[in-house]
This record gives sequence, structure tokens and C-alpha cells, in this order.
Amino acid sequence: MIKIYPYKAGSKSAKMLAAALSCKLLKISNSKYKPKEHHIVVNWGASNCPSFYPADVLNPLVGPAQDKLLTFEALQTANVNIPLFWTNQDDIPAEAYPVFARTILNAHSGAGIVVVDSPDTAVDAPLYTKYVKKSQEYRVHVFRDNSIFVQRKAKKTGAEVKDWKIRNLSNGFVFVSQEVEELPDTSIIEQAVAAVAALKLDFGGVDVIWNDHYKKAYVLEVNTACGLEERTALIYAKAILDFAAAEDDTTNLDN
Repeated sequence: MIKIYPYKAGSKSAKMLAAALSCKLLKISNSKYKPKEHHIVVNWGASNCPSFYPADVLNPLVGPAQDKLLTFEALQTANVNIPLFWTNQDDIPAEAYPVFARTILNAHSGAGIVVVDSPDTAVDAPLYTKYVKKSQEYRVHVFRDNSIFVQRKAKKTGAEVKDWKIRNLSNGFVFVSQEVEELPDTSIIEQAVAAVAALKLDFGGVDVIWNDHYKKAYVLEVNTACGLEERTALIYAKAILDFAAAEDDTTNLDN
């Protein structure tokens, strides 16, 4: 049996995944669900996910991935390629500008980002990251150490871009639905897989940029409840079902 535990009851992506798996969402509170062995609970971005013992939980701890500073510290420790970052603006060398001041550590979709072009502009923030030029930005969907789908971020037709440094939905960018068949370098996948492992996650949508000048991939963040469309929901569902089948096979062998 597979269940989805969403970070909020109205999560559209959690509902799409549940539909693709033909299962129901668990209630965040007052749930009557009784976990059992061989059940699998998919934690869809909930930082306060219960243990659900003795069921298996995919992504039992997502808090570090949702905090931008904790994410960067974990990725740095694991030698994953990330932009340079600082926690004090006074420590940023003049030649490092422009930087992104991250005023909200648990924001998504670019919320709380302030572009700081020079040290003359003071912005109070808990995290500052160096702006890295990118020729492309990708979302690499990783499940259990494997890439299961790769998307590219692109400008929406007719969208007016106010700032090309920030490529989010409100600035006219979306991840295109079709899979990217050719990547500039295999390191894009390798860095995404390494990022998910560094954060001790079972799955995640990893945002990776590619700098063509330095021929280098940089991880920006890992999403534990990324937006899904019908196709990506089915891809995640297949990965989860394959995992469940493998767990059943292992249990049968043990018995």
C-alpha cells in the first residue's frame, strides 16, 4: 500500500501524484491511517512529517533541503558544485558582485531574492550567493540515485522578462514539459544526484545551471515537492511503484 503525505492539504502536485498512483492523500491532522509493515508513505515536502513506523517513508526528513543556508552548507560539505555564498555582506569581496541576497531562507519560486549589484548597496539577509551566468537552467528529477526525467527552463512565449538573472514563473520562465534529450555535459546529472544524496533524500527536483564559459554545472536548490504535470506525475509514480515492487521482492527473498 502506498500513501502520500502532503505538505499542505491543497497541494496540486501531491494530488496529481496520488491520482497517478491511484492512492489517496493522508490527512495532515486527525488522520485515521494506521501504518503497517510493507506500507510506503511518500512525504511530499512536509517538514513535520510523522515517523509512520513501521511503514517505509520516502524523504522522511526534508527540512535541510527547504532551508537555503542549510542546503548550501550540506552541498558544500559533500563537494557538490554550488555558487559561492556568504552569511555576512561585509565578507563579500568587491569582485564577487553582483550577488543574490536571500532574505527568506525557506522561500520558493524566487521569493525573497534581492539582486545586489555592488557593495555600496546594503541589504540585510541571512544568505548571499554569487550570481553565476548561465547558458541553460535545468530541473533534474532524481529518485534513489537515478535521474528519471530532465526538464529545461525556458521563456514563455510572449513573456516580458524584467531581469534575466532571475528565471522564475513571475519573471516569465517555466520548465518545458518535454524531456531534454541532449545535455551539454554529464556532470549536470552527476551533480544533481550528488545533491540529493548530500541532503539524505530519496528523491528531489534539482535545479542546476550550466555555465558554458567554465564548462561547469552548479546546483541551486533541491525541491522536495516540485510542481508536477500529468507526464512528470506519471514518471514519479512509476519510480515509486518500481521501488515498492523491489521492496516486495526483497521481503519475499528474506522470507
